[in-house]
Amino acid sequence: MTRHRPPVHHPYPVGDDSSPATMARRLSAGLLDLVLVLVLGGGVLVLGLARASGALVLLGSASVLVVSVAQWVAHGRSGWTVGRRTVGIRTLDVETREPVGMLRVLLRTAVIAAGALAFGVGLVVVLASPVFDRTGRRRGWQDRAARDEVLDVRAVREQVVVPPRVRRAEPVQPRAGRQPVSVPGWAAAGPGAGGEGTDLLDLLFDEARPAALVLAPLAPQRSGPDLDTRATPVVRQVGLSYGLAPELEMTRPAGRRDDLVAAPVASAVVDRTVAEIELGDGQRVTIARTALVGRNPASDADVQLVRVVDPARSVSKNHLQIGVESGGVWVADRGSINGTVVTLPDGAQVVCRVDQQVRLRVGATVAFGDCSFRLIRAPGHAPVP
Repeated sequence: MTRHRPPVHHPYPVGDDSSPATMARRLSAGLLDLVLVLVLGGGVLVLGLARASGALVLLGSASVLVVSVAQWVAHGRSGWTVGRRTVGIRTLDVETREPVGMLRVLLRTAVIAAGALAFGVGLVVVLASPVFDRTGRRRGWQDRAARDEVLDVRAVREQVVVPPRVRRAEPVQPRAGRQPVSVPGWAAAGPGAGGEGTDLLDLLFDEARPAALVLAPLAPQRSGPDLDTRATPVVRQVGLSYGLAPELEMTRPAGRRDDLVAAPVASAVVDRTVAEIELGDGQRVTIARTALVGRNPASDADVQLVRVVDPARSVSKNHLQIGVESGGVWVADRGSINGTVVTLPDGAQVVCRVDQQVRLRVGATVAFGDCSFRLIRAPGHAPVP
């Protein structure tokens, strides 16, 4: 029997892919665009200059201008040019994954043109600048100036959200010599079925509703965090693979000091319900339950919002989430652009995957973008200096 196919929704714009385009594809797209200009007008312009024909020069110049403007408009409004469309790459905003617009395309073109004025060597440096991007996203000087990113969208698949389904028995055609049987099937709930499932879909896909982040539970039922760094063994560094010789690079352990007497430490009252972090600028923030940290965090959930100052815009608007529980403190990346890295007090590092809870030790440092914070107090532990 014919099944009712559920409607297809597109919660994210097509092209929201996190794979940066390779240098070979970027250069191939540029060469294809240059060939297009030469074929559709550049050849006529060169021929007119060679023959000193004013008509051919005028015709070639007009053709080059029309092709260049068409490429500029297409690049700004859709992120495509003919060359980019051919090799499967697209220029999109680094955060929203939307086309950057004609003005920002003009800005990135001006950066490339400025490099060409430096005796031609600057053009090579600008075009090769994506190779030296330390973040691994291959963003060149022109991309940073226009706040864009060139992505490989050949394997982009449209994300599909399927509405809730209800089970029902579906008959199967019997074969010869066999009795009819029934197997469980699925049928999509109709528009009039009502219920909490359709109400939730209407809420999620209501385009007129103001955009805000609703924090979903990372792990509704769990006995512990995904990764507990407190259980990670401390590994001491025994050798160096770079720098000076080990006997010059490493510090020798000092001998025992019998002339020093430890001062008595006054008993401190330990708060077992809150945690405290110290941001990179020295500001200390107390977190009681859940906090959302970012450049401009926003959420419909009842969470604490911690805004960091980041003029370079390396921190995402909703970069990471901090959770405080009776057993300790954990951090989870919320799908940021530049990621989140936890550095333990002994120097070991853990890269946080998206929505993975990483338990923190007191004294651990969390780096996100160009910013960072240090956990100086956890529930049940005295604060570190």
